[in-house]
Amino acid sequence: MTHESLFINQKSTTMRIITKILLSSIFLMILSFSSCKKDDKVSPMSCNLKTSSTEFTEESINVTYKLEVDGDYTVTSFYYYDETGKVEMQNPEVPQNFTVTLSSQKKMEAGAVGNVTNGYIKVSFEATAPGSEYKSSDLCSQSSN
Repeated sequence: MTHESLFINQKSTTMRIITKILLSSIFLMILSFSSCKKDDKVSPMSCNLKTSSTEFTEESINVTYKLEVDGDYTVTSFYYYDETGKVEMQNPEVPQNFTVTLSSQKKMEAGAVGNVTNGYIKVSFEATAPGSEYKSSDLCSQSSN
């Protein structure tokens, strides 16, 4: 075998190796991209919300309760405290935003139960009195890209 034919043989072998590496790389890239399939179906997230349970010391106070939602949601129940005690609503209309006056019943609290997909459910209350401010909230959210 001559020196020239040896060089041509090595060149041919090198080209075959480079071609195999290139084809293998392309195959691996195609395989990795095809496995990145986005899940179109997102399962609803179960939500059990509850603000902190707070008692006030003032003679009376106005409390604003809120139930806020966004996205794809279902709210099966909502509760809050008024002067008579715990008030529960089944399948409430949303949003809710109202104020109650408390005096003899000193507990402030709100909560909700539901499901959310790509959105949120939020319960909160806020009350102010001279020298005092009370706030609490709970949020359940889900998002997907």
